Amino acid sequence: MIPKNLKKYDYRENLIVGKDNPILIQKAWRDRFSSESHWRAGYGGQAYLSKPNSEDALTWNVFRALQLSGERGLKVISDVFKISRVDKMLFWGCDVEHHGEEQQLLNILIRTIDGKHQGTMTEPDLVIITGREVVFVECKLNQRGNTSPWKSKGKGAEKRMKTYAEEFPEIKNVQDWEVIYQLIRQYVFAKSLSKHLKKKPVVIPLINEKHREILSDYYLKVKHSPLNQKEVFRDFVTWQDLLRILSTSDMPNKGIISAKIKEALKYAR
Repeated sequence: MIPKNLKKYDYRENLIVGKDNPILIQKAWRDRFSSESHWRAGYGGQAYLSKPNSEDALTWNVFRALQLSGERGLKVISDVFKISRVDKMLFWGCDVEHHGEEQQLLNILIRTIDGKHQGTMTEPDLVIITGREVVFVECKLNQRGNTSPWKSKGKGAEKRMKTYAEEFPEIKNVQDWEVIYQLIRQYVFAKSLSKHLKKKPVVIPLINEKHREILSDYYLKVKHSPLNQKEVFRDFVTWQDLLRILSTSDMPNKGIISAKIKEALKYAR
């Protein structure tokens, strides 16, 4: 029983499915309003998951709901990303549905590559495993000015880039890597996981349509780089694309999912 005075801290009010999944508790512990740069009156300790424009909440609400909707929901995912039939999905590296070995393999790969250095290890938003592909989806909703949402942060990036280049030498030839650093990390682990699973690596940014113009220039840096010789990086998919695909689906709960997307887009920065 949550006391009334603490109700505003209960992120579950912002979720439409799987509200009590332990992975969400972990997310709420870590990703919260705390530092002065993010703090507002009354927000201290509140989880990002509770905000209407939370990228993590939107990712969970949409893709977990689609997964739980069975074949019709999985078809929506396949259609919007133009990929093969969906087998499994990892939310922030965790397989909450099947508890498959793929989540352990990805965890090991991240720890043995990223974990060699101090600082935050990468945490993929969404990994979709199909019969043919390993698809890393980079979920973006908000945008701060004209800066790249994929730029490097902290001092550990340069050290990690050297480690990545040891695994994949083509990374050495990437220009302006600092502004596409997060996409390079997606590449590294998409390639690493797909190699072990004997599937094709794919990276797809899922973005807000209104930010396309800003993000395109940055994304072209990786699309035109040596990393994309085998077309690992696919074209943008937008949340608005997903709304259009949902509108043609015969899923009974498509209205609930669509409403959450529209709400998030309304409050997006």
